[in-house]
Amino acid sequence: MADGTWGEPGRVTAHGNGLWQIDLGFRGREGVIAAYLLAGADELALVETGPTTTLPALLAGIRAAGFEPAALGRVFVSHIHLDHSGGAGVLLRDHAPEAVVHVHPLGAPHLTDPDRLLASAGRLYTGRMDDLWGEVAPIPAKRVVAWSDGDSVETGGRPLTGLYTPGHAAHHVTLWDPFRGVAFTGDVGGVRMAGTGYAVPPAPPPELDPEAWAGSVERLRGLGARRLFLTHGGGFEDVSAHLDQLMPNLDELRSIVKAALLGGEDRAALTERVHAHVAEKLGPVEPGVLANLEWATPSFLAAAGLSRLLAKRGEVPAAAA
Repeated sequence: MADGTWGEPGRVTAHGNGLWQIDLGFRGREGVIAAYLLAGADELALVETGPTTTLPALLAGIRAAGFEPAALGRVFVSHIHLDHSGGAGVLLRDHAPEAVVHVHPLGAPHLTDPDRLLASAGRLYTGRMDDLWGEVAPIPAKRVVAWSDGDSVETGGRPLTGLYTPGHAAHHVTLWDPFRGVAFTGDVGGVRMAGTGYAVPPAPPPELDPEAWAGSVERLRGLGARRLFLTHGGGFEDVSAHLDQLMPNLDELRSIVKAALLGGEDRAALTERVHAHVAEKLGPVEPGVLANLEWATPSFLAAAGLSRLLAKRGEVPAAAA
């Protein structure tokens, strides 16, 4: 059963046991990016920050849950892509003076010095970096905690463990709460809009690794989680059925991109093929749901990521990609 529910952007949905889901209202839309607030007697914690452009909604959401951002002690980011961590530097600098941010060791240098990250993203989002993401501020090294596989901490009223789950990115960590049986899956758990059944594996360049991703999905399956909380889409209880989709759906997208490249199609046509396939698989939905899904996992990024993967592995000529 799809049970992801959203309030207005910047508002919160209470899931009980000290857990709130904050809709960050990315591009003025519902359901595109979520952050999760965890509260306990010990400490206030946050899972994902979103980009700086959505920071006002994040701050409003924290306050709507009954807390002040200055009370944050820990921030966890699943990986360093800007829709997940781009706002962390400004949040810590201007609003959460005591907080530290947890990130995989491969991602930590890019939080302390984001220049290479910004250069890489700039090649994909030419001319739109400020509009989409806003300021990406460096974080002092003393406030960055390298969060390795199996590391655990008590925070937000619960024990939390970091699980290394590469595939979408080489620096991806899933946050696991074994006490309540919930996993915060970042992007490795896919993208799925509330009230729909289709789970999309976001496949941007440059680190897409389907084999590693398949291993991460099996690791998620082995947790026996009762609920998955996606950064793009909210919470879902049909864990097995959701996870069962991810690799087949990625394989379908890969096959579509490969056939199009071998047929000589250009990137614009390729992007449209990806978008049309996702729209077909999504099926009939309320107006705006497909647009929200496209903002959460843009077709042009999947076209670019899968093209790069296929060329790198010699499945299509480099010139075709």
